Amino acid sequence: MKSLLLGILLALAFPAESATGQIRDVLKSAEIDAMFARTGESLVAHDTSEYSVVFNVVGDDRGSPTMNSSADEIWFVRSGRAGLSVGESLVDPRPAKSGSFLGSGIKGSRHYEIGAGDVVNLPRNTAYQVTATDGRLAYVAVRVLPETAHPDRRLSEPAPMADVLKSATRDAVFAENDSNQPLHSVRNLNVNYVIYKGRPGPWESHRGCVDIYFVHTGSGIAHLGGEIADPVEEAPGEIRGTGVSGARTNEISRGDIVLIPHNTAHYMVPTADKLGYNLVKVWAQESAGP
Repeated sequence: MKSLLLGILLALAFPAESATGQIRDVLKSAEIDAMFARTGESLVAHDTSEYSVVFNVVGDDRGSPTMNSSADEIWFVRSGRAGLSVGESLVDPRPAKSGSFLGSGIKGSRHYEIGAGDVVNLPRNTAYQVTATDGRLAYVAVRVLPETAHPDRRLSEPAPMADVLKSATRDAVFAENDSNQPLHSVRNLNVNYVIYKGRPGPWESHRGCVDIYFVHTGSGIAHLGGEIADPVEEAPGEIRGTGVSGARTNEISRGDIVLIPHNTAHYMVPTADKLGYNLVKVWAQESAGP
C-alpha cells in the first residue's frame, strides 16, 4: 500500500508529459516528502541548462569540504539538523564533478547550526562543509548556473543576504508584515518575501525570469497559464492585465513549491487571512524554460 501511494505521488509530481523530471505548476508538500523518502543522497526534481531544483540529503556523517564553481545556490532546509561550515576557499582542492571541487579543509571558515525552516546562501566559489547532527539533513537547493543577468533584469544595488537566514527570523517577517519585503538581490537571482493579506496578487507574466515559490504561510489558489486579458508591458518584460482566461488552478499551502516558467500567466488568490511565500527569481534566458 505504501509503495502504491508513493508511486501515485511521484506520478503527480512528474506527469507523463514531464517524463524528464520537470516540475509542472505545483509540487505539493506531501509529494516532496515522498521524494525525500526515496532518495538517499540527491534527486534532481527540475533541470534546465540555466537552473535546477535539487533535493539533497546529507546522512549521519561528516560531508567532505566542497566548493561549486559553476552555480550559485539557495537552500531551503526541510528537515533535520546539521553543522555548516562556510569559508573563502578549500584546502588542497581537487576537481570533482560538474564544476565542483573537494578539499581536505576550509580556509577561514564560519560555523553555523542549521535546521528545518532555515535558508542558506551559497554563492559560487564558496567553500562549505555539512555535518548532519540529527539523523540526516534534507534540503531543497535552487542552483543558478549563469553569472550574468537576463537583459530585462533591472538591477539596483546588490544586497546579498547573509550565509544563513534562521527559521525564527523568517517566521517573524511573515508574521509581522502585510506586504512584500526584500531579502536577497544579486545579478542573476533575487529572493523576496511575497505577502498578500486580504487581497489577491496581480495578473502577470515575466519574460526575463523564472519564478519559484516556497510557500510558508497560509493557503491560496494559484492560477497558472492561460491568456492575460488587456495585457500591458508596464516595464521591460513585465506584463500585467485585468484578468486571465484558460488558467489551471491549484490549491497551495505551507511546504508546497510552485514553479512558473517564462511568459506564463499567474495570479495568486489567498484562501486564508494571509498568503506568504519566499519567491526565488532566476534571471535566466527564455530558452531555459521547460
